[in-house]
Amino acid sequence: MPINESQILQQLHSEGVGNNPYTNALTDLANEIVKSYKDVLDNTTKSDAGVLKQSIKVKPSKNGFDIEADFYFKFIDDGVAGVGQFSGGMSPKRAVVQNSPYRFRNLGVPKLMAQSIREWSGAPIQQAYAIGVNIKRYGIKPQNISDKAISDKLLERISLDLATITGLAIEVVFDKVFENFK
Repeated sequence: MPINESQILQQLHSEGVGNNPYTNALTDLANEIVKSYKDVLDNTTKSDAGVLKQSIKVKPSKNGFDIEADFYFKFIDDGVAGVGQFSGGMSPKRAVVQNSPYRFRNLGVPKLMAQSIREWSGAPIQQAYAIGVNIKRYGIKPQNISDKAISDKLLERISLDLATITGLAIEVVFDKVFENFK
């Protein structure tokens, strides 16, 4: 009795032909992307970025990859525009960050921000508040971590790997189909 096309496809689906190499390749690529982000964070940030590095996850999605990290990653990556308020004729000592999708609204430093500054700087809490005001006044310079981590070289590698693995998966499917016709 001849096997029809739907039976072959159903058998292939039940056996998971082509899924494992593709999944393995995506996992390898996701791990490489995470490593790239962590390397850039090591080379870019001045403070200990251990918590931020550990939060980076790359998840394969229908249309590529979703990159997830702690909420403040976007502020380090894209920067934050400063308030730029200087009192008593005081002039800025350095450029105030202005080109960012994010902006500080005022010079008020929340308790959580001051505590975080105290933890990474080791400064007393009063000094942590002063550092916080200074950060909000001048802004946070964008580090462009994503642009550095997802380089043209990495994108080319991803493209080649996916083309190769997709081709292999299709070849396996065709081989399996022809085996069933013999």
